[in-house]
Amino acid sequence: MTTSPDADLLAGRDRRGRRPYASPALLRFLAAASLLVGLAAAFYGVAYAVNGATRAGAPVAVFVRISDLGRLQIHQATSARYWLQAGTGQVTLHASGSTVAEWLASRGGGAVVGLCLGFGAVLLRRLLLSIGCGQPFRRGNAARIAGIAGLIAVATLAAGVLPYVAARLVLDRLGLGGPGSPVIAHLAISPVPLLLALFLLAVAEAFRRGAELAEDADGLV
Repeated sequence: MTTSPDADLLAGRDRRGRRPYASPALLRFLAAASLLVGLAAAFYGVAYAVNGATRAGAPVAVFVRISDLGRLQIHQATSARYWLQAGTGQVTLHASGSTVAEWLASRGGGAVVGLCLGFGAVLLRRLLLSIGCGQPFRRGNAARIAGIAGLIAVATLAAGVLPYVAARLVLDRLGLGGPGSPVIAHLAISPVPLLLALFLLAVAEAFRRGAELAEDADGLV
């Protein structure tokens, strides 16, 4: 008695009788769940940024670092336009009289990350569905993985650069943006997501070559 590959997949095993790490049903569930989460993140990120743009004039919070605590105390004693919320490492600067540009920059990172999650979820859904159908090396999957890697890189850079821009805008408005300022804007970009993006690019290349081998094998049949 022989079985077809589709029957093997439905039975929860591969052609050699081994059970897969993830069943087709689980992959379909993950595809649907990732799409819902991604779309929700995209909507929330954009809505959060737009809501911030409507709050111009209200105190805006940005992350900065203190370079000279003594000079900062003297400077702050003569100003009522801002206050600092102390913490370890970074500190939070709350500045009144904010502008639309400051709010968009301070929350823009979240909007970009949300949009990247949304687009990435669409790519991931199609990738998971093709794997669930037993066609991991289907044409286009390598490009989808590379696209996800690119979205991770964009989201990581946006999450670090846009808050830095917001802090610079606020410091310049408060007269704290000069080279001798006791408060400085700090650019922080996590290297871990960027390393993950590089790893996914390597996986994308492996999938591309796997697709070429699969096409060559089909040509020999």
